Amino acid sequence: MAKKQGVNKTRAVLDYWRKHPKAKSPEIAEAITKQGIPITTGYVANIKSKRKAKGRAAKKVGIAHGVGVPQIKAAFVLIKACGNVNAAREALSAAEEIRAMV
Repeated sequence: MAKKQGVNKTRAVLDYWRKHPKAKSPEIAEAITKQGIPITTGYVANIKSKRKAKGRAAKKVGIAHGVGVPQIKAAFVLIKACGNVNAAREALSAAEEIRAMV
């Protein structure tokens, strides 16, 4: 089934919200509707809450484990470079052994 060509409402909301970070959902919905994209206030609120939840999830992980977002990002880079989590663990073990020798 072919994807319907049109406007991405989520992208429109996020773009407007990025330019106007203090804007409330009704204001965003009204502004986007004036651009010719029909959208409801509830849909805008849903997009905003999901986006905020992603940020909270990353912060919770960092707080629970005593590391920050930069360390988590670095861990993802290491896992990607190694190919999988087990290979990353082996690389870290090897790095610890080398550090102990030096």
